Amino acid sequence: MNDNVKKALHLGGTLFAVTAVTGLILGVVQHYTAQAIARVEQEARNAAFRIVMPAGENFETFEIKEDEFVSDVQKAKDANGTVGWCLTVGSKGYGGVVTFIVGVTKDGGVKAINILNHSETPGLGAKSTEPEFYEQFNDKNALPLKVVKGAASNPDEIAAISGATITSNAVTSGVNAAVEYWNKNLKGAE
Repeated sequence: MNDNVKKALHLGGTLFAVTAVTGLILGVVQHYTAQAIARVEQEARNAAFRIVMPAGENFETFEIKEDEFVSDVQKAKDANGTVGWCLTVGSKGYGGVVTFIVGVTKDGGVKAINILNHSETPGLGAKSTEPEFYEQFNDKNALPLKVVKGAASNPDEIAAISGATITSNAVTSGVNAAVEYWNKNLKGAE
């Protein structure tokens, strides 16, 4: 074997060993951090459940029927029974899917919403996470809701975010979809 072949085999073996060790280390780190990440994500979801359904003392996963918008349903309960529902919704916005939780009361009204994730444009659609926008959904009973440009003057209206009508429509459509899901699948369920 000539020196060039020996050098190539040595370098290849060294590269293989470094890659294998690095892959092993990354796998171990991922294994141990995945549980911590899942725990933090669940704590954030639980906090969001309490925001959209403050009367809920505990939340139980409720089996869902397949739906285009709703990906998770939690039954909110207190000592006396069901106080409402927390529905996780995904709706297509301008920059991608906007994921949020809708609190639906026992009588089918909207208690509140909480935006979890979005890819909307900073300064425009990202304003969906600001109280001026999302608090418009608090305690809404005139459903379905519709987006209007300018100030909302009727109980069933949501004022669009200036320059972000697509995001405003996405969130409002998702809220309407959550209430529709409640009407079809959860109304009367205890």
